[in-house]
Amino acid sequence: MLYVLRDDNNQVCAVSEKPLSNEWQQAGMDDESLMLFLHNNPEISTGIMASSDADFIRVLEDVIDLLIDKQIIQFTEFPDAVQAKLLHRRRYRESLRSNADTTKLLEDGDDSIF
Repeated sequence: MLYVLRDDNNQVCAVSEKPLSNEWQQAGMDDESLMLFLHNNPEISTGIMASSDADFIRVLEDVIDLLIDKQIIQFTEFPDAVQAKLLHRRRYRESLRSNADTTKLLEDGDDSIF
C-alpha cells in the first residue's frame, strides 16, 4: 500500500511507503490521481515497481523453499542455472540476516518520500 500527500486541488503531490504525518492518506493503484502522478513522474513509478518486484522475488524464493521442504519438488529438478541463482540468493539473504548492520534499510533522516 502506498501513502500519498495531496495538494489543495486534491491531486497527489508526493508518494511514500509509509505515512509521514496525519496528512498522508492510503491510496491504491486504482486511485486516478495517484496514477496520473506516477505517469508524470516515471522515475518514481520505476522505483515503486522495483520495490514491488523485489518483494515479489522474496515471496517466490520462500514458496520455492517451502515446496522443497515439503518435498513437493526437489532442488535438483531445477536446471543448473536456476539452482546456481537460488543458491546465490539464499547465501546472500543468509549473510544479510547474520549482519546486524544491514537490518536497518533506511538511513537516519530518510523519510521515504519518492
